[in-house]
Amino acid sequence: MKAIQVHQFMDLPSSLQEDGKVDALLSMNNDLPKPDLLKKNQMLVRVLACSLSPGDVIMVQGNMVFMHQPFPFIPGMDICGEIVDRNGSANFKNGDIVVASNGLIPIGGMAEYMVIDEGEAVILPPCVSKEQGASSSSAVTARNAIMDHVKEGDRVLILGGSGGVGSAAIQIAKTHAKASFVAATSTQLDLCKELGADQVINYKNVDWWTVDEYQQEKFDVIIDTVGGGNYYGRAEKVLKTAKKGGTFVAVAGDDPQPDCRTAWKVIKFFGNMLKNMIYTTLKTRTLPNYVPLWPHDLAKSRKEVLEWMEQGTLTIKLDGDPLPFTMAGVRQAFITVSSHHAHGKVVVKIAE
Repeated sequence: MKAIQVHQFMDLPSSLQEDGKVDALLSMNNDLPKPDLLKKNQMLVRVLACSLSPGDVIMVQGNMVFMHQPFPFIPGMDICGEIVDRNGSANFKNGDIVVASNGLIPIGGMAEYMVIDEGEAVILPPCVSKEQGASSSSAVTARNAIMDHVKEGDRVLILGGSGGVGSAAIQIAKTHAKASFVAATSTQLDLCKELGADQVINYKNVDWWTVDEYQQEKFDVIIDTVGGGNYYGRAEKVLKTAKKGGTFVAVAGDDPQPDCRTAWKVIKFFGNMLKNMIYTTLKTRTLPNYVPLWPHDLAKSRKEVLEWMEQGTLTIKLDGDPLPFTMAGVRQAFITVSSHHAHGKVVVKIAE
C-alpha cells in the first residue's frame, strides 16, 4: 500500500520548508504491506480522507515522550474510510463508510489502509462529505468544551475563532448551548460572523482583555483554543470569578508547542495545569475556575457531532480545498497546521 512515513522528528514548519531536508524526514512509500493481523475488536478500513490537527504536529515533532513510536511511522489519526474487513463485528459490515480516530496516539491515517478500534468508529451520514467527516475531530473537541461548560444564556469568548476547534465552537455555543452572546478572536471577521459570532476581535489590533465592554459586563466562559500567552492570567480582567460561575476552559493547554521530551518535562507540563486547578479552587472569590479539557466520550461525541452536521446545524469549515495525497500535498498540510494560521480544518484526500 501507499503511505507517508516519518523517519525522524522534525521542527515544524521550518524543516519542511527546506527542500534539501524533506526527503530525510518525510517520504512516500508506495510498497508497504497492507495490515492483515487484526486483534479482537479491530477493523481494517480503506482510508478516503485524513485530517490533521495540532496533535499530529506534536507527534511528528516528538514533543511528547509518551507518544513516541519506532521509526519510521505513519502520521495522522483522524480519518474517514470504508470498512474492508469488519473482523467479526456485529455493529458494522464491510462497505460501511465510517469516521474514526485511533485513540490518543496520532499514527496510521496517512495511508491507503488503516487499522481502527471498533469502539472508535461511527457511521458517516450519507449527506456528509468524506472530507468533512474526517475533519469532524476538532468539532468533537469543541462539543466537549462547550456542552460541558456553557449554559443557556451565558456570555462566551472563544480564543481562536477561525481554527478547527474555534470555528465549530462558535456554532455549537450559539446554536446548541444557546449562549446569549458569543465573541471570538480572529483576523477572519467575516468568517466568524458567518458562523454566528456576535462580535469578533482582531487580535492583531486589540488585546481582548483590555476591551472596556468586556470589563464592564464580564464573560461566563472563555474557551481557549490557542494556548500560551498567559491567557488565563489575563482572563480575570474580563471573566467572572469562580464563585460567580466564571470558567476558563484550556483546550490547547498553557503551551501550544509543549516540550515534553523527558519524564521531568512531562511532570512539569501537567503539573502546571494541576497547580492552576488547585489554586483556583482556593481562590474562588477572586479568580475564575481553571479547567483543562481532557479527551473523553470521543465516540459518543463524534456521533452527536455527525448528527448535527446531518441536520445542518453544524458546518465544518475547511482551509481551502482538500489537498492531494502526494508528498507535496502532505507537506503543505503539515506546514499549514503547524503555522497556527489555518482557517478551518486541513484535510488530505486519500482516495475516491
